[in-house]
Amino acid sequence: MLSAPPGVWRDPAILSFMVAETVIWAAIFYSFPALVLQWQAEFGWSATQAMGAFSVALAVQGVAAPWVGRLIDRGGAPLGMPLGAMGGLIGLVALTQITTLWQFYAVWTWLGLMMGFTLYDAAFSVVTRARGPSARAGITAITLAAGFASTLAYPLTAAMIGVGGWRGAVWVLAALVLALVLPLLWIGAKRLEGEARTRMSEQTQKAAAARQRITGKPGFWPLAGGFALTALGSAILLAHLLPLMAALGVPPALAILAASTIGPAQVAARVLLMLAGARVSAWQVSLGSFILLSFAAVTIGAAAALPMLALVFALAQGMGNGVISILRPVVTREVMGEAGFGESAGAVARLSLFAFAIAPGLGAVLADIAGYGAVIGLCVIAPLLGAALLRRLTPGGEA
Repeated sequence: MLSAPPGVWRDPAILSFMVAETVIWAAIFYSFPALVLQWQAEFGWSATQAMGAFSVALAVQGVAAPWVGRLIDRGGAPLGMPLGAMGGLIGLVALTQITTLWQFYAVWTWLGLMMGFTLYDAAFSVVTRARGPSARAGITAITLAAGFASTLAYPLTAAMIGVGGWRGAVWVLAALVLALVLPLLWIGAKRLEGEARTRMSEQTQKAAAARQRITGKPGFWPLAGGFALTALGSAILLAHLLPLMAALGVPPALAILAASTIGPAQVAARVLLMLAGARVSAWQVSLGSFILLSFAAVTIGAAAALPMLALVFALAQGMGNGVISILRPVVTREVMGEAGFGESAGAVARLSLFAFAIAPGLGAVLADIAGYGAVIGLCVIAPLLGAALLRRLTPGGEA
């Protein structure tokens, strides 16, 4: 009989992933919003030109996600995740050498692929493959730590810009990837894959390795569509947050305070979820989070009349988003099963990543055509539709 996994605070594999995910999110995800104004200023690019590169990166990550998950299902995490970190390092170094827009897009296309190998979806697939029903505690701990990635990225890049410009900031991030992410992803992935091979029977390993038509599995489309619709609404709000609050008449200082509250609210929600443990249903909490995000959109709309509601929005938005990143892989496992989980999780994540990729542009077009009231209306409706789709499911795959 296999022993229960150790508590996360004395679990070398999970601790390795906690540090590695925090740093890699800061280096190849949050570095973009932290430095985009520097690139615009130096190269004279418009916001649309610059932000398009990030949309491409997210789309590439979405395309790669099921393929990376399939690699993990076949035991490839100890090789794939460190190679992804090395690829991220190469991409950051290349970023310091860009001089043209096409080079900028090429580098972020590459970094989007490396996101598929190194960010949450890959990490969660490895943990779930190793721990199965016990994976939730490890996933929660990883997101709890990595919730501080933006807290690392913004002050660090701001400090380094003052010393060596944005290129100096990128070189520092690259050094952190080399010193921390590369060895820690290898350590964590190797340990977890060892657990997976011990836990899984030969029959289960064959089933996990078999390539399946994921989109044909019962429950896939309501599951993936529900999370994608919710991601769309959240991403639109987050991408347009400061312009939206300015249009609603929220004072600038209050808007900055509200925006700064979202991150701590995410962490607080993850702490509560960790304390609750397995006593709460992942499926039911996901439904509640979808509804909470719809409520958040309502409150930001009402901030036009009562600006202090911007803080209520920030709390609701942060808490809803904070638990969804944890619960999506957990619900995916409950609905679609454990065999071939990496590919299943990647396919579900793909739609959400595509939603994130199109959200800034969609929000801008809708605001230009119909104003921010229409944008808020979409952000209210989208998670409610997502909840309606998820409500059709029950754990086990029945739709």
